Amino acid sequence: MTTQLDASVGFKKETTFGTYVAPDKFVEHISQEFAWEPEFSEGPAFRYGRRMQRADRRVKVKESVSGSVEVEATTKCLGALFEAALGAATSTVASGAAYQQLFTPTATDPLPSYTIQTGVPLVGGGANQPVSYLGMVCSGFELSAQNGAVPTLKFNFVGKGADTAQSFATPSYPASYELLDFVGSSIRIGGSVTPPTTTALASGGTAAANVTDIDMTFENGLDDGGFYLGGSGKRGRKPVVGARTLTGTMTVEYDSNTLRDAFLNQTDLALVLKFAHPVAITGAFYPTLEITIPVIRLDGEVPKPSGDGVVTQSIGFTALEGAAAHPIYVAIVTAETAI
Repeated sequence: MTTQLDASVGFKKETTFGTYVAPDKFVEHISQEFAWEPEFSEGPAFRYGRRMQRADRRVKVKESVSGSVEVEATTKCLGALFEAALGAATSTVASGAAYQQLFTPTATDPLPSYTIQTGVPLVGGGANQPVSYLGMVCSGFELSAQNGAVPTLKFNFVGKGADTAQSFATPSYPASYELLDFVGSSIRIGGSVTPPTTTALASGGTAAANVTDIDMTFENGLDDGGFYLGGSGKRGRKPVVGARTLTGTMTVEYDSNTLRDAFLNQTDLALVLKFAHPVAITGAFYPTLEITIPVIRLDGEVPKPSGDGVVTQSIGFTALEGAAAHPIYVAIVTAETAI
């Protein structure tokens, strides 16, 4: 028996694009918004006596699927999602039970594809009804970190088709699956930053103590081609990666001219955003999510008076390629033994 709380999302990397594999990785999710997206043609031809489109002239001409899953920043399970979003992934023993996972944008096409299965319970305690979305490739992710809240991550996907014939994969979740939060966060903007490696987090940079919230969006620039004759209207290949973009905004209190001047002078700045859990895995190794962007330029604003309130700045930023090997690095320290 189920209740309406028993919805699920599971996924697994495919061996063959668009061919079902049973999910074996499941995430606790805030929301999931996957959908089958058919396109129909009803035929524009005229017919004597017709006053509406005819039922026998409506035909499916194309289909695809897309959607997203939104999760909280947690001490486990994020690695598989970041591998989907960025493509290049490693997992290395940091010390004892602590592992460091490192994710960077893949330099070659294509990104991996996944089977993503959602389970939706029937009203009245009926069994979960599975829909398996095939050939799902991650088009990017969004991060939101707000004062007094748990950071959230939204991973967006596009894919080949939907399958309702597969059995429901019963979810299982890792033990000690805890939240990262704003209390354990820090941000560095500017200064000299050394990107993370497979065994060390980013170092250097200038700590910023006036940021109240930050949002960012990473896009892989996936193409929308691959629909071929003979393909039954479905995508026949994985989407290819285009020009990537990473943009964001942050709200800061106006306590110095540092960011104002960086905006006016279009100065290269590094950004390191870090969330850590207060309980160590072992020794000095704490569950951590760290995002390093070696070069950003600000799209901000000149501070303006705010009546009798504290003056704040809404500062946009854009990531650019620089001397570092990658424009973004995601490092995770976790007790999870595999991505």
